[in-house]
Amino acid sequence: MSKVIDGTDLLVNLGGKALAYANNCKISTSAETTERLTKELATGKWAEKSVKKLSETVTSDGLIIDDSNEDMPGYDELRQAMHACEPVEVSYNLRGTGRNPRTDGGYKGKYIITSLEANGQAGEDASYSVTFESCGPVQTLEGGLHDPISKGSHITAYPPTETGAGA
Repeated sequence: MSKVIDGTDLLVNLGGKALAYANNCKISTSAETTERLTKELATGKWAEKSVKKLSETVTSDGLIIDDSNEDMPGYDELRQAMHACEPVEVSYNLRGTGRNPRTDGGYKGKYIITSLEANGQAGEDASYSVTFESCGPVQTLEGGLHDPISKGSHITAYPPTETGAGA
């Protein structure tokens, strides 16, 4: 039976450490294409395309905390990494134990921080939003997001059972 991954368990990591107090992430993989036009195809209605290059964008949102550090990178560590103007190691994976990512599986590559925003609205928690863009290949590590040993704590059975309980 297939298991649906709870979004809470998908972590974005900087240097192998989960981003501090993250509450959202999005991974977008894109292909830049080129259209191939030949005299034989010029009269047809369908375009023929090929992939020129792949790229990936990872975004994450989280809460700004006053005690982030290298083991729990937050806004200050992201800002420092962005100002270094160098690629950083970013990975995304399923949760392992506690707030730490699993040590097997997932995806990893070098990324450039292209955007970092802080938001502080009156009466609400201060938050950050960061965007990473790949600068080279993104490696699949040991099966990607497949969970070889499903622990089931945050994984829901699909399709849901009659009681709606997960496996």
